[in-house]
Amino acid sequence: MLFQQTSTRLSTIALSILALFASKAATAQQTPQQVEISAKSQPNRDRQDDVGMRAVYGREDIEKYGDTNVSEVLKRLPGISVTESKGRGAEIRMRGLGNGYTQILLNGQATPVGFTIDSIAPDLIESIEVMRVASADVSAQSIAGTINIILKKKSSKQATEIKSNASLQDGRLSGNLSWSVGDQMPGTQADISYVLAGTLESNSTEVNNIQAESFAKRENANGAWQMKTDRLLQQSQQNRRDVASLSPRLSWKVDAQDSINWQGNLNLSRLEQARHEKENPSAYESTEFPDNHSIWAAHILTSRNDISWERRLADSAKLTMNFGWNSFDRSAKFQFWGKDKTGALAVHRYVTGDADENEYRFNGKYLAPYSESHVLSLGWEASHALRHENRAEQELALSTGAKSSTAHAYQAGLQKLAVYIQDEWTINSAWSAYLGLRMERINSNSKEAGAFDFQNNSTMLSPILQSVWKVDAQRQWRMALNRSFKLPTVANLVPRLFRIDNNNTPLNADFQGNPNLRPERAWGLELAYEHYLTEGSVISANAYWRRIDDVMLEPVDPSGKGWVSSIVNNGRARIVGLEIEAKANLQELGSKLAIEMPAIEIHGNLNRNWSTVEQVPGPDNRLAQQTGLLVSVGADYQLQSAWRIGADYNYQAAGSLRESAYLTGYSNPRRNLDIYLAWKQSKQSQFRFSVTNVLQQDRVENGSYTNESSRWTAAGQQQTARTWRMVWELKL
Repeated sequence: MLFQQTSTRLSTIALSILALFASKAATAQQTPQQVEISAKSQPNRDRQDDVGMRAVYGREDIEKYGDTNVSEVLKRLPGISVTESKGRGAEIRMRGLGNGYTQILLNGQATPVGFTIDSIAPDLIESIEVMRVASADVSAQSIAGTINIILKKKSSKQATEIKSNASLQDGRLSGNLSWSVGDQMPGTQADISYVLAGTLESNSTEVNNIQAESFAKRENANGAWQMKTDRLLQQSQQNRRDVASLSPRLSWKVDAQDSINWQGNLNLSRLEQARHEKENPSAYESTEFPDNHSIWAAHILTSRNDISWERRLADSAKLTMNFGWNSFDRSAKFQFWGKDKTGALAVHRYVTGDADENEYRFNGKYLAPYSESHVLSLGWEASHALRHENRAEQELALSTGAKSSTAHAYQAGLQKLAVYIQDEWTINSAWSAYLGLRMERINSNSKEAGAFDFQNNSTMLSPILQSVWKVDAQRQWRMALNRSFKLPTVANLVPRLFRIDNNNTPLNADFQGNPNLRPERAWGLELAYEHYLTEGSVISANAYWRRIDDVMLEPVDPSGKGWVSSIVNNGRARIVGLEIEAKANLQELGSKLAIEMPAIEIHGNLNRNWSTVEQVPGPDNRLAQQTGLLVSVGADYQLQSAWRIGADYNYQAAGSLRESAYLTGYSNPRRNLDIYLAWKQSKQSQFRFSVTNVLQQDRVENGSYTNESSRWTAAGQQQTARTWRMVWELKL
């Protein structure tokens, strides 16, 4: 209640400030219009001068292949890998770690529950920031690192852009249309400009998978295994996604000191998954429903709004305040039909699920260079989110006519309050340092009539130290020490049992939340060397170390007639790694060495990650299915002024994993090749042609659960397909 009252008061203050400056602008004397001069982006120079470990990737990197999903863009950025998990979509990883270890931000703010990174169209993004160590003005929920997605902000005389996209994957056609227009607001004397960007998309894919499963038993540890189950399952899934999104922005230059901005995003999507699974006949025991199919469909409406006010003060000081709100509304339906061994329809399940969530947040930051060598800033972040969810399930057993139904309605709340202070300290011309301290308090709770109530409170104090020492104009060393953490999700805290529809095994178990979970807390250390050869050429090496306490593991245990997994805190884990990145512009290097070189840009990076979980016996007791080795290389060649070609190759090494004393897994090496060709017809028009996943390598994953008397194995092979894409861009 106190938090809600505080949020209401803060909201009132924010709106009062906006009203105050609206009236001020109406009576203020008109100031001369400022001319904004934009220089060519210099990402290497910005990276070199930044005291933090941050790399920024702009529109050139985002647009290169004409991607329609952000995950496709991210997989080509240094140090980032993307994995596809069953039923979970794309998982973004830094240092080989996803699943809450890598933090995803949108305009520097945490993304709401239910947010998927591919719900933001790449055409609406201005830049992507990748931070190995986050500063104190963003959340410290980033043990592996932080990815910050910055939406388009430019709004002064921006050219109108139109882009159409058509792609073909395994005979399925998808399309995308996006536009962006910006200008000064007509008919007003005030300095108000706007940007209106939008996108329409229809996407269709199919995934086919073959899975072999077996189950064997033995009388004792030295006895022979006796096969009880040996079956082959053929699975196919058709996915459909239709999206319409709109991102407006208004910028109001009130006077020389004050400006107000509004950034909005509205996204309407329709998702559908149709899945069919059929088991090949065998002499052994089959699953409960050897022939089954299901359909899941959802309509999702999300909106995000931010109103920010910036006031420039004396001596280059600056005060910024931001008030924002998010809304999420989902309506979903699921149907499952299961046939028995004779082929007769045995069961029909019908599930409806509705969810809505509203979040309000209020942030502020004061920045002041209080001396020639210090830039101090301090600020706060407060947010309150409330989610309501209803789930109703009906089941009809057709063989007996028996009916059953269940209904659940619960609400979950999430409140965050953070304060921070940071100082950028220029010690001398060669040595700079960053000192930051952030305190976060997070309260999560859930209520359901009759059961499943919980409340979880966490307070984290995160000190941050970063330093850079410039050896000369080209070479420098970096060091960082920080404290970070990983929170359990609300879904993992709710002690409800989530059942699967068919084939319960220790490799495909039910799941039950644990309300007693604690956050994982980590200390981290970084040491990096960077050598900037030219503006477009750099070589860097970075070594890192993490020690994680209260690591969250997911053991599987028998329960009644089935198997259930649940997450628990259990001991400590350690992570170490090495990251090497190289990027070279051959023309720039040739000019420096007085050698004529072609207009080729090459880049490559190598990431080697190791981790050990103390409470899991080795070998291969790695953390959270961590990617051990990631190698990527690529090149871009300017054939002529109008023609440009390029390619990117990505390799993820095979990995063996031990998740517990009994549970192990293996995934095959993954190789991916993408190529593109760009033809610039004129200053206003350009065509892009690309082929992604040229190699079409199938994904192979094996799992095994073996105890003293029983053994379950599963080997899955998922087919992949090339995507052929044509993009046309027009600037007016």
